[in-house]
Amino acid sequence: MIEPLHTRSRINRRNLLRSAGAAIALPLLTRTARAGDWPERQVTLVVPFAPGGTTDVLAHLLAEVLTRHYRQPFVIANKTGASGNIAAAFVASAPPDGYTFLIGTPGIHATNRLVYRSMDYDPVADFAPVILIARVPNLLSVTKTLPVTSVAELIDYARQRPRQLVYGVSALGSTGHLSTELFKTMTGIEITPLPFKGSAPMLRDLADGRVHLTIDNLPASKPLVEAGEIRALAFTTAKRWEPMRQLPTIAESGLPGYETASWFTIGAPRATPAEIVTSLNATVAAYLGSASGAAQLRRIGAEPNGGSPEDMRRHVLAETVRWEKVAKTAGIVPL
Repeated sequence: MIEPLHTRSRINRRNLLRSAGAAIALPLLTRTARAGDWPERQVTLVVPFAPGGTTDVLAHLLAEVLTRHYRQPFVIANKTGASGNIAAAFVASAPPDGYTFLIGTPGIHATNRLVYRSMDYDPVADFAPVILIARVPNLLSVTKTLPVTSVAELIDYARQRPRQLVYGVSALGSTGHLSTELFKTMTGIEITPLPFKGSAPMLRDLADGRVHLTIDNLPASKPLVEAGEIRALAFTTAKRWEPMRQLPTIAESGLPGYETASWFTIGAPRATPAEIVTSLNATVAAYLGSASGAAQLRRIGAEPNGGSPEDMRRHVLAETVRWEKVAKTAGIVPL
């Protein structure tokens, strides 16, 4: 039996950042054109989940780079709740002056609306796209006490115990949530979701055996896999991730056609000056395109992306359509 949910223990963000190297050498970037003297004071990067998850780790890496580059503090504000909707609504209503940005996720941009019937922001109209930071594989993992070592064994084990296994959900509407629901639909297994306020508390409960399995972002899961605290079974992507090539994909483990992934963005309140958006885009793109920046992200399990604000807009629209199809296949309806 699963013990009562406790989220008292968290994954220490420092442990995740160590995955990028004990001493992170940040690249010195060429200064870009700015809107007047922006920034003249502290800039806030709003993270929609608890400290320690992938969104939070990426935000801290970027905050350090941007603080060095612009010589003004870029600080993190973790605003949790409603699968990122609280943070998104906060940024959407913030003054469009270049001092508040959102570290966005597929949930905020594309999938929360498939789960929540009502939201206090428009995921497309209320934000000015800045840049697509990175794409990341999702990883299917189980608690180490579960007697399974492969996707096939997990499916068989779950089929013999309908509704007895609990899967962790870092956020309702997240790619991990929808990916697991798709996995349930394609396998016919009956497992029960348990929502959390972010990856860190959910993965801690997975390690402690209060949750049996989960599908979550690789950067958040990777440190626990490497420490032997949880057992990784397979990637959700179409292809294996090269640094962990020994792990198969779910598709090649008996579910052909199965494919999901996640990604992370920077967004600004609608009507933020284009010059500020352009400056921030160019600075982050330079970091992502540098050898040291790309290496840092890959060490934690993320693939750097970059591109223009318009590239991000097109990506969000395409992903919205794709996840609508996933939700339809999995039979997910708004609450």
